[in-house]
Amino acid sequence: MKDNNALVHGTWGVAPGPGVEPQPGDLMVEKMSMSAWDTSRLEAYLHHGGRDTIINTGSWTNMSVEHTTRTGADKGFRMVVPENACSARNHDWHRASINYAMQDIATATKVGTVIAALR
Repeated sequence: MKDNNALVHGTWGVAPGPGVEPQPGDLMVEKMSMSAWDTSRLEAYLHHGGRDTIINTGSWTNMSVEHTTRTGADKGFRMVVPENACSARNHDWHRASINYAMQDIATATKVGTVIAALR
């Protein structure tokens, strides 16, 4: 990836998709590891903001999303995973992570349910 200049900070390959760009006041958490906790300022942001619930989405459900969810639960946060805002290499890995691996540590739901709850 490095030889092809893929995933270079500030280029289109790492930019948010249309409609989900950061807005004024949004906190950006960039991670350089499987879990969002170890190499980011996530925990400091959450504690400083008095937050106790995390809505965790992203790619690689059974790895990155699951690692971040497990660590968050271990740290005492309520973890919510909108399963239709996550992806894995295939449906079987995604389902295994949502239905088994994270069953006791997170609330699995859908994006529409999360949006309705936030209104």
